[in-house]
Amino acid sequence: MAVAKKATSARAKQFPAKAGEPETEVDERSADGSDGMRHVKEFVVLARQWGDSEDEHTANKAGVANEAIQRGLHPRGEATFDGSEEHPDGLSLVLTYSVETVPASIDHSPEDTTTPRDVIEAHGGDTISKSEA
Repeated sequence: MAVAKKATSARAKQFPAKAGEPETEVDERSADGSDGMRHVKEFVVLARQWGDSEDEHTANKAGVANEAIQRGLHPRGEATFDGSEEHPDGLSLVLTYSVETVPASIDHSPEDTTTPRDVIEAHGGDTISKSEA
């Protein structure tokens, strides 16, 4: 009996959302922080190379979706660009994006997960390499 209780306790620590704390799980799985159920991702880029183009933002938004999935979070909808600030090195920018998520451990509709492919295709891109075409 004690073994089952120990396993439940370990599971609650690994998956706080199963214990009724989904925001805690999102926060623990988000390396750059979270805002409620939003997974936050920061990109550091050289300021002189950042063009602030739609294509660059699309690539970063796909990266946010990819990282969230790799961390056990299912993105819902497209990431938003939340702003930029100068990096302490004086040469770079910190670009902040976030996306609403559901912890995979409690996701009852995983088919609604927004994938990086969804993000790219929503902006007219494709994920087929030139060798496949």
